Amino acid sequence: MTETQQSGIQELVAQVRERLAEQFRVHDEHLDRIEKDVQDLRHRHARLRAGVEEQLATLASYQPPVPATKILASVQNLMIARLPEEVLTVLAGEAERLGVRAAVFDVRGKAAWGACARGFGAQFSDKAFQSVIVSLSPESPFRQVYESGGAVDVTFEQLRKNRNVLERLKPAIDSSILLLPVRSAGSVSSIVYVDAGESGRPLPVDELKIFTEFAGAQLDRLMALSGGFSGVEEGGASESASEAAPQEERVKPAAEAVPEAETPPETTPVQTQESQPYIPEPAVQAFVPSETLPASVPAGLRQGGSTPFSPSVLVADAPVPGMPAPKPDAASFDLSSLPEEEQKIHRDAKRFAKLLVSEIELYNKAKVADGRQNKDLYIRLKPDIDRSRQTYDKRFGKTVAAQFDYFHEEMVRTLACQDASLLGADYPGPAS
Repeated sequence: MTETQQSGIQELVAQVRERLAEQFRVHDEHLDRIEKDVQDLRHRHARLRAGVEEQLATLASYQPPVPATKILASVQNLMIARLPEEVLTVLAGEAERLGVRAAVFDVRGKAAWGACARGFGAQFSDKAFQSVIVSLSPESPFRQVYESGGAVDVTFEQLRKNRNVLERLKPAIDSSILLLPVRSAGSVSSIVYVDAGESGRPLPVDELKIFTEFAGAQLDRLMALSGGFSGVEEGGASESASEAAPQEERVKPAAEAVPEAETPPETTPVQTQESQPYIPEPAVQAFVPSETLPASVPAGLRQGGSTPFSPSVLVADAPVPGMPAPKPDAASFDLSSLPEEEQKIHRDAKRFAKLLVSEIELYNKAKVADGRQNKDLYIRLKPDIDRSRQTYDKRFGKTVAAQFDYFHEEMVRTLACQDASLLGADYPGPAS
């Protein structure tokens, strides 16, 4: 091979090498871009995966908001509770309806006592829970709620400071735990323990706060309604209905209208209210056996007295036409002759009747005023009166207090201002 041929081959190889090098460079650039794109794709994939996991976790723990109608129904249940202990029981029950476990502690002095619990299973009774006592020591989260008057998030570890609560309620280690105050009379009167139980879902904090606020308001309302009870003890005569009613709505009983004077002539009518019928005085003096007279008749009119008997004194005690015979008058009965336990039942029955009737009057002022004016209180307030009567009978109808109809007496005293005729002819009267 000649030198010319050898030189041509080398030049050709150099050209091929140069073209191949350019192609390899282009391919390397393409591979670099592909590798970079793959890395970017991996990063985007990782971020997408993390975002999806986060969204799925949020979706898994999502708790739909409680419908407003359900919250309203729970609030209404709280506001119709008649006694403080019923308020706390309803509060625990409504919290359970939200899917949580709830335990209510009643604050007494330097400790909080178990009152009621819901959501912990049938084996966990209120009676057993009432033996749980929580000290309000400075290091206790319960003390923090009591002093701050606000809700406090509590961890499992923090609850170890109240070991009796931890052992009795047995929350999960990672469970959400919340303590909420029930404020009444200007301070924290109860503390509500709430945890998520086995569900592990977030607690409905806003709804629970609404419930505790309304529970405190109902406790205050019951306290306000029972403010006059201190004067209604044995006999219940120290508090007059005329003091509770507006001046223009007071009705003076007929018996008070009879002047304390000498017996008028036979032709002189008794000066009573315009609503009372004319009853002439007898022409002769008459004495009635003392056992047949009501307790309100003065001693001078009883057998053996020197004052003649006049039927006008009995006008206020005459039964309303169509009414059944009333039960014995509790005002003339000496409760001190009964055992202390029975005395307490009678006092509770009187207070409960006062609460029920006062509530009717409080929420129906316009109807009460019209009913007194038209003497048809029962017809205007029939649903409220019948419901309250049923509530009273359910609580005291089978107790020793049933010998007196305290509910009827309170209806006459408070709602009818001591004038039973204002209840109307349709009023069924005292329980038989």
